[in-house]
Amino acid sequence: MANSLTWKLVDDTAASLGVADDTRRKWRHSGRRVPLAARIKIVEALTAAGHDVSFSDFDSLPET
Repeated sequence: MANSLTWKLVDDTAASLGVADDTRRKWRHSGRRVPLAARIKIVEALTAAGHDVSFSDFDSLPET
């Protein structure tokens, strides 16, 4: 499966789930990742919206 997950999609979805701006920005820093609890909620929301994403897609997001 091709990775269709982007930081914009992660950010927009997390924002719609109520995750604070500063928290979402921290996820992009080197050595940091989206926490598992947030990944679960994001994947569930995106899957419900018809996106084809998996938990491993988060590992392919570039560090910024």
